[in-house]
Amino acid sequence: MNSELDNGNAAALPSPGGLSFQNGNWYLMAKTGSLARQRWASMLAELKVSPSQYGVLMALGEAGPLGQQRLAELVGVDPRNAVPIIDALAAHGLVHREVDPVDRRRRVLDLTARGREVVDELASVGAGIERDLLSPLSPAEQATLRRMLRAVLSAGRESG
Repeated sequence: MNSELDNGNAAALPSPGGLSFQNGNWYLMAKTGSLARQRWASMLAELKVSPSQYGVLMALGEAGPLGQQRLAELVGVDPRNAVPIIDALAAHGLVHREVDPVDRRRRVLDLTARGREVVDELASVGAGIERDLLSPLSPAEQATLRRMLRAVLSAGRESG
């Protein structure tokens, strides 16, 4: 086979981004998403938190004490699947359950002091990753990107 690589003519190959498919929005979003996911996964692994646990911790950090059903709804997890996630977080001393004084059948979840520390660390490290990843863009461009991504996600959820 007599390809350009066989001839040692690597300079004739297009540079990354030089092929037309590499300039398609779908491709660029996938590659950017992959880069962001790699950095996010690395952060989670370093802090010993799973993606599902991240969602629960950050939701509790932002919303405060929540019932298990509402928490599962907010993070997009089936309530039955939320139980093992919550159990693991409780076993690590990051969340605690209390009986709801108004409805004793209901359990309310909240962060422990250690859980708040982890949420603060996740938020800080995550903000640093976002700052680094989006550093080539101005603040106005970042706001535009966020608005555009929300529109794409919203439309995707509605159609599928």
